[in-house]
Amino acid sequence: MNTHFESVDLTKVLEIIVAFNNERDFFKLLDTILSKMRDIANCEAGSLYVVQDEKLHFTIVHNEKLGVFLSGEEITLPPVSLDQTNIENVSAFSAINNSVVIIDDVYDNTEFNFQGPKNYDAITGFKTQSMMVFPLLDLHENVIGVIQLINSRGAGNEIIPFDKNLEFAFRSISNIAASALANMQNIEEISGLFYSFVRVMSQAIDERTPYNVHHAKQTAEYAKGFILYLRGRFPEGDPFHIDKKREEQLILALLLHDIGKVVTPLDIISKETRLGNRHSVLRQRFVIKKLQIQVEHLSGRMSGEEYQSVSQDFDEKVEFVERINIAPFLDDEHIQRAQGLSQMAYIDENGQESPIFEPYDMECLSIRKGTLTTAERDVMQEHVAVTGRLIDNIKFNKQYENVPDWVKKHHEFLDGTGYPEHITQDNIPMEARIITMLDIFDALTANDRPYRKATSYEGSINILRAMAEEGKLDAQLVSFFADSGVGDQG
Repeated sequence: MNTHFESVDLTKVLEIIVAFNNERDFFKLLDTILSKMRDIANCEAGSLYVVQDEKLHFTIVHNEKLGVFLSGEEITLPPVSLDQTNIENVSAFSAINNSVVIIDDVYDNTEFNFQGPKNYDAITGFKTQSMMVFPLLDLHENVIGVIQLINSRGAGNEIIPFDKNLEFAFRSISNIAASALANMQNIEEISGLFYSFVRVMSQAIDERTPYNVHHAKQTAEYAKGFILYLRGRFPEGDPFHIDKKREEQLILALLLHDIGKVVTPLDIISKETRLGNRHSVLRQRFVIKKLQIQVEHLSGRMSGEEYQSVSQDFDEKVEFVERINIAPFLDDEHIQRAQGLSQMAYIDENGQESPIFEPYDMECLSIRKGTLTTAERDVMQEHVAVTGRLIDNIKFNKQYENVPDWVKKHHEFLDGTGYPEHITQDNIPMEARIITMLDIFDALTANDRPYRKATSYEGSINILRAMAEEGKLDAQLVSFFADSGVGDQG
């Protein structure tokens, strides 16, 4: 029976349909489309262009004879403009006019400008001869790409013109390809929109305070570099090899991991010293007390010698408060001396003797490490539970199904001393362990934290190693991260 498909192996057509519907990676799909088209036409080379910003962008390039197979950023050729002044370019002509173009011999053709292919031939030694160009149309008849096939081969591998009977078959197959591509682009656009929303939310949370302003973005960048290192060291199938799908989930999890801080009070997030906002109140009381000591002396109720002793003792206590307010760590001696300050008093605005330091002030001055009291730290740690409740309201599809679990566990330690669930290593997946490690590393190296100066790269790696030795972090991941050099600014 004579049909438009008589020159086409229908088995290959079926293979094409299956391949198009099964492929989920954008560039692999495009590569599959071009490969299958070349296979049917039995041709030496081909290119696939994607329409973007009114231009045809080289996206896939095959040249079997030269052993060239490029995709995406590997291709440095400039895009082809889609306007009526550029219709001498055969690919632009095909896209603009929605037509199939068949050229038997490029060097004998005068209708189109083939200077580009001729220059390519002169440089590489390849000979461009026959050509078939056709557009890819979506369901709305919009051109979303162009395929250019080069040098059809005969039974003896000689270069022959393209079979014109292929035109109808290729139009039908290209519709299938375009449909798969359009679906993929729609998925990419929806995914891009979702990522944009997540990035905006993440940035909004970081920018609530001048501190911590780049945390989510920075940890995501560290993850990208670390993943590349792991891919280079471990083959596919190895547990430490993170493929594109897992990478997408991990980056998304990092962008979302602190989203619960949207409800954390700013005076806690931005608490720069132990006393925080109370510091200015206490300084006013110090001034009042100092003046009251002077009044006692000037009124004759305190001798000069007593005044000198009391004044000096007071100044030393104020200096001690200023010092421990910003100290990175307080030992037992410091804390014991700080607790003795509770007896200090002044005459308040009502003429009553009142303690200079209120119970909250004393609690703050007794913080051994950091700037937060136990209650404030509990509020800060609550952001993990809040994050969990927020992301539970996001309907993640199968592509991102692991994101919620990884995010909820990013403050858990392998020995069970983390929070909020105090789970142990058997229940903490590798990706959550990576998030935990990168979260700590950025906290250590960041120069925008209110409670301490940035730790050097070497010092931060040593802290990670120490935490791994304590059983809190994954020792293998810490070792790999140190070997990767990610985050080392030199």
